[in-house]
Amino acid sequence: TYSFLHDGIFHILWNMYVLYVASRILLNLFDGRRFLNVYFLGVILGGLLFVASYNVFPTLMQSNAILLGASAGVMAVLIFVCTYIPNQEVRVIFFNVKLWQIGLFVVLMDLAQIGLGGNIGGRIAHLGGAMLGYFYARQLMEGRDIGAGFSKFIDGLANAFKPSPKKAPLKTVYKNKS
Repeated sequence: TYSFLHDGIFHILWNMYVLYVASRILLNLFDGRRFLNVYFLGVILGGLLFVASYNVFPTLMQSNAILLGASAGVMAVLIFVCTYIPNQEVRVIFFNVKLWQIGLFVVLMDLAQIGLGGNIGGRIAHLGGAMLGYFYARQLMEGRDIGAGFSKFIDGLANAFKPSPKKAPLKTVYKNKS
């Protein structure tokens, strides 16, 4: 649930903007189910990496941290697009940039900011989402959809809460002998 809360208006606006741009590209290539797979698996992996890092690295164990925002899922979608069609050019302000350059810049910025302190947990979650986006796109290019199991799980969960269809009452049919 951490991905549904944000730390301020600019945090949510920036996530919404990047998600809008990256998802438009992804939805031109794939259906909404694949988008949801990439997004939510990125959120899950980002959260797991955050929890694991704060339980493994001694430096982080001493600090209190919270994880808020959809950034891991947004990074998963962005890096998925940057990996799947790396040479696609997009307009950034006044000049064109290839998607692989944007993806590399964003990941390097997160890596650099881990060393500077601040929101280390958020940066680690970003990298978890980026790893998922990269791995998902690479596997998809090889013909394997690693999100298929997640889709089946979500469908099963949704069907468990669906009301069962009402059956019509049994009709008895009589044969008229006359």
